[in-house]
Amino acid sequence: MAVIAITCGHNYQEGYSHIAGGYIEAVEEAGGLAAVLPPTLSPGASRDLLSRMDGLLLTGGNDIFPGHYSQQANPDLGKLDPLRDEQEFALAQEAVKMGLPILGICRGMQVANVALGGSLHQHIGFAPGELQHRQNAPNWHRQHEVDILEGTGLASILGAGKIRVNSLHHQAVDRVAPGLQVSAVAPDGIIEALEGAAPWFLGVQWHPEMMFKRYREFLLIFQAFVSACRGTGNGH
Repeated sequence: MAVIAITCGHNYQEGYSHIAGGYIEAVEEAGGLAAVLPPTLSPGASRDLLSRMDGLLLTGGNDIFPGHYSQQANPDLGKLDPLRDEQEFALAQEAVKMGLPILGICRGMQVANVALGGSLHQHIGFAPGELQHRQNAPNWHRQHEVDILEGTGLASILGAGKIRVNSLHHQAVDRVAPGLQVSAVAPDGIIEALEGAAPWFLGVQWHPEMMFKRYREFLLIFQAFVSACRGTGNGH
């Protein structure tokens, strides 16, 4: 069984780490075994543990410190998680070195993009014609369409063309990192998915872990990820 390292958030006031159960449930239903790595683990210890894993799942959460992509913080920047930034950047870069499959969800896609040399829009939702990307609806609600591009790995998982997804973000990918390519966009041009081949990487801006119980096609993302992780040869 593929063992998947999963990142999570941290509450600095109360001193505990936390993760939404949907990530763990989706990985297990897809045939994987979840191993949560809290951000209080040092980057070095996190890398050591990753060497025993078959893949890396970067989860959703707070904003990324913009200094990581050479920008100053603007007034619309949200809450930060500096320990998590340090850990996830180390994990993403180490996973690439090891050739481990990576799945990035919402913040996780953004982390991978920045860790590999890309940048972000610190805040969206103010330009004419932009959609509402931070929905005021239940988390499983299909908020807006995205267009999955033909010939992409994501198209091989969900099919090319339009699909409706949830939306819970106010930051977005700006400059795409070298080695990654866009595989889905929203009608307003916001990048909704990235992918790469070496190693296997898929990042989605929406939250399939919040949707897969109601809309079963979103489990296919986790099944494709776990399938890729089974080919890493770590012996699990």
